[in-house]
Amino acid sequence: MEVLRKNGRGGCVAGGTPRPQPWGLAIVYGLLFLFGCGVTYAESTTTKEPIIEHLEFLGFECDRVEAGLRAKHLSKIHLYFTNAFGGIRVQTGFPGKSPHLDVGSRYVVTNALGKQLSVMQLYWSEEGNLFAMAWMPGRYDKERFALFMEAWDHDAGVLRQAYGQLQPFLKEQSKGSAPAS
Repeated sequence: MEVLRKNGRGGCVAGGTPRPQPWGLAIVYGLLFLFGCGVTYAESTTTKEPIIEHLEFLGFECDRVEAGLRAKHLSKIHLYFTNAFGGIRVQTGFPGKSPHLDVGSRYVVTNALGKQLSVMQLYWSEEGNLFAMAWMPGRYDKERFALFMEAWDHDAGVLRQAYGQLQPFLKEQSKGSAPAS
């Protein structure tokens, strides 16, 4: 079957394949453009909380638990974030040995460490576990949170360097390694 097409002078010519019309291409490109904009818009409405994005940028894997946020890292101490007293509290813990063994020495070590720490506070639970905690006043702010996490990382490094002094009071780590910083 032959196809009739316009020859540009008002008449028709038989033969050949039909050429796409310019307005048809415009419609196809227009639909592709609208589809592309719709996908972009849909992605932008599913953004994460800024603090989660910040922690993921730092290499943490985050998930919501109880009343807070758990942040795990391959080479750093796992952290737990909560909103507390009008600010952000971060904490972590290490299983300890019986608190009745050499109580005085345990406090001497943590008190000496406390003098070297900038944001982290250390305390022993009644069960003998060691906890580290810090608090940043106010809501999340990118620059302030970055400085806070930098100070926390510094303090975690101090804690790691002191592992030899803390080791007599802590249970052995599952992989036999010192607390990560």
